[in-house]
Amino acid sequence: MMVDRLIRAGAGLLILVLLLPVLMIPYRISLNYNEGWNAYLALRAVGAALPLYPPAGGMVFNNYPPLGFSIVGLIGAHLTGDMIVAGRIVALLALLASGALVACCVRRLGGAGRPAVAAGLLLLLNAATIFPAYVAMDDPQWLAHALMLGGLAMLLGDARHPRHGVARVALAALLVVAGGFVKHNLVALPLAVTVWLACCDRRALLVWCGAGLLAGLAGLGVTDWAYGPAVFADILGHRRVMDPAHLLVGIRKLSEILGLLVVGLLAATPWGGRPPADARDRRPGLFALLFLGLALVTGLTQRMGDGVNYNAHFETLIAACIAVGLALSRPPRTVGPLRLTPTRLLCIAALPLVVAVPVRLIHAWSDLRRLPDATARWQAAIAHVGHIPGPAACETLALCYWAGKTETIDFFNLTQAMRAGRQAFPLDDMARRRVLGVIEYDPRAPRHRDAMAADGHDPIVDPFRAAGYDPAFTGPDRIVFLTPKA
Repeated sequence: MMVDRLIRAGAGLLILVLLLPVLMIPYRISLNYNEGWNAYLALRAVGAALPLYPPAGGMVFNNYPPLGFSIVGLIGAHLTGDMIVAGRIVALLALLASGALVACCVRRLGGAGRPAVAAGLLLLLNAATIFPAYVAMDDPQWLAHALMLGGLAMLLGDARHPRHGVARVALAALLVVAGGFVKHNLVALPLAVTVWLACCDRRALLVWCGAGLLAGLAGLGVTDWAYGPAVFADILGHRRVMDPAHLLVGIRKLSEILGLLVVGLLAATPWGGRPPADARDRRPGLFALLFLGLALVTGLTQRMGDGVNYNAHFETLIAACIAVGLALSRPPRTVGPLRLTPTRLLCIAALPLVVAVPVRLIHAWSDLRRLPDATARWQAAIAHVGHIPGPAACETLALCYWAGKTETIDFFNLTQAMRAGRQAFPLDDMARRRVLGVIEYDPRAPRHRDAMAADGHDPIVDPFRAAGYDPAFTGPDRIVFLTPKA
């Protein structure tokens, strides 16, 4: 069958596009600003002298729940010896698990075997080509999705026995709550399940809500016992600049998975204009529609936050892939002169990948050719920072982490705190006293451009430059190192 050939071709392409991220796992080259930030917090989570949730007024911030840091911290401390390597491994395995769980959810919603495999493959290919920055990158995003998808798969149980068992629903709620304790802003899936159960199975709804409430309260109690009230102040009190203009950026990014969205919507529409004969037949389509609609709304809302990346749309990607799997499982449909067979629907859903995969492979080949030179430049920068006496401040936090320096300034979150809350921090005093031996920053980073556009100055770098910190050398990707005049 043609669908089988497309699945085999997609699997082969997936191996190719994942090759570079897998090869990059042990290299000391920062892939993203988040890597160093997560590494420092994972280090704090497993017994570092500094608290996981810093007290108010400091220049280091943590606005994430603790579970992801604890998992990566334990792996880093006992297996890899490097928190960033541990985080990359966890992220890669979580992404692969998410693909497998999407296929499992499609199957348990009544989808056929090949469409289920195609849905999981579409998730992985889109994640690796259209949303590549989070593939094998030290960030808890995919770990949270994997836990929640595990809960959804557990809830759905066996497609041949749709009645939800108490133990299965309770365990599903526990897994979804665990995902929330990795990343707390993933709300579309829990909301979709709650509304879906309210429409389809009130008994399961009571178990779902009760188990989820108990698990959530227990988790909050353990978190308060382990980290104190600072954890709630740091997460709930986090300040971020909101800009509705970012909605356009989010909509533009979603246009790259338009094929998935169009085909996914067919899962919730009756073929031939006739409703399904049995109310049970409407359940999968109803869930797909709820999940996809809520994911679109919550993702675009989150995207308005300054510095929020396209990971805000990952729930939309997951929901669309599940819906596509269900749409591919339905009988062919004729719309005007066009007959919508599973093969044609799969081609429509995968159409953006025709462009994205070759572009990603070209970039990967270019990065692979430059890898020896990039490795040498990063190693030289790490060694240079490590040899400079005194504390250091790195915008690329991974650089200071690998250099063995303690985290002093969280550039992004400190800028947000200063712009959103107009708080005062002792940067001028630190600059005058020359507390820092070296400062690394990236002049091309959006946070500097946005701060200059909004306030006319850079709130972190300018005080040090005014106090006599001058560019001493440049590093990889044109990052700049400032040191105080002799």
